[in-house]
Amino acid sequence: MNVAGITFLKDSKGNLWGAQIDLNIHQKLFDRFFDKIIASGQTQGLQFLRDSKGNITVCQVDLRIHQQVFDEFFNTLILQNSTARPQPQADSNIVQRAEMINRLLAHARTFIGTPYKSGGTNRQGLDCSGFTQLVFQEANMPVRLGRSSRDQILQGIPVSVDQLQPGDLVFFATTDSDPNRISHVGIVTKGGAPQEAMFIHASTSRGVIEQPIFTQYFAPRYRGARRVI
Repeated sequence: MNVAGITFLKDSKGNLWGAQIDLNIHQKLFDRFFDKIIASGQTQGLQFLRDSKGNITVCQVDLRIHQQVFDEFFNTLILQNSTARPQPQADSNIVQRAEMINRLLAHARTFIGTPYKSGGTNRQGLDCSGFTQLVFQEANMPVRLGRSSRDQILQGIPVSVDQLQPGDLVFFATTDSDPNRISHVGIVTKGGAPQEAMFIHASTSRGVIEQPIFTQYFAPRYRGARRVI
């Protein structure tokens, strides 16, 4: 196996006999390896190589003497590399999610001005949950939302008010006679501090609009948020 900073040495017959460790790359792990050799009392079989400035940059290890300790060093190195390798995929997932959110919000804003209609599910008229459901569907999100706000609040994972991010769903109880009944939903377009947070939703009075979440009207009626993508 090829590992950056490790060069294996063979004799004229192709037999492996040694390894060179680049200390510019593996100094921290090498120090643990070297401590074990010192503790064993067997310091033969190590040769330190210097660069043109006299700095020690490479340790050459005779594996005929230090095979067991080197194997521990090398196996630890392989393990570290294997656990670090998934990171680019994690970064890729973050980028893909950001692209999805951007697509979702861009599509949601194309609905601004669409009139409100109770039970509406198309661009001729939408209610709040019809709006969120249609936006997620048309923007090809990897989740299918339920039809009502009470269905949608059961999806995804809960998000605290100080952790709101674009793409999250926010829920409200707008029926004052029943303050525990979820009756309104929108999509967060801007997170951050509560006083700065924004959402887009199908308002009963103005149709689809984008506005602050925690207004005088909505703040006392806020009942939570869910992250579904």
